[in-house]
Amino acid sequence: MIRRNFRALVVLVVTGIMLACVPTLAPASAPMPTFDPNSINTVIAQTAGAAATQTALKLPATLTFTATPLPAHTPTETPTPTFIFLLPTVTVLPTMVKPGSSSAQYECQIILQNPKNDSVFSPGAVFDMTWQVANIGKNAWFSSDTDYRYSSGDRIHKASIYDLPSSVLPGGTIDLTVKMKAPAEPGTYKTEWRISVGKNWFCPLKLTIIVN
Repeated sequence: MIRRNFRALVVLVVTGIMLACVPTLAPASAPMPTFDPNSINTVIAQTAGAAATQTALKLPATLTFTATPLPAHTPTETPTPTFIFLLPTVTVLPTMVKPGSSSAQYECQIILQNPKNDSVFSPGAVFDMTWQVANIGKNAWFSSDTDYRYSSGDRIHKASIYDLPSSVLPGGTIDLTVKMKAPAEPGTYKTEWRISVGKNWFCPLKLTIIVN
């Protein structure tokens, strides 16, 4: 009897120890929370809004610009340059006859005349009259026996005869100058001079002036 009771006690003790060693069962795990994909956008929007609010608080006050109108510009007129063209006076020389082409022993060709015919002078004006002539005859004009002298017309010269300044061979040229004085009375005056070699008078040198 005693022995049975002892065995039963041992069985209970062993059973109690075994039960004590068995791990306590964990409670049923809580269900996993459901993930909302829109929650990230919500967090980003909230963060951006908060950042914008903080930035706006730190920014200085907005500056207002007032446009100032510029003064009206009145264009200045640029003067148009005026060009003045000065054309030189062209003196057309008379056609010169070739030396020796004249059949005469003594012949001339007037090349230039200064002053020209019909030039106007004041009363009593003194001037030099010059003819440039070429020897186109067959004979030379030697200064030893050739001169030029007053021939006819109004006497407006100071001397009536001049020696030839130098000899002139056929084809050569020479300037013949006469000192003259305009008459005191207004009017038109004409005079004529010629070259002379002995009894040969040739080469009429004419001048017409107007005294005014």
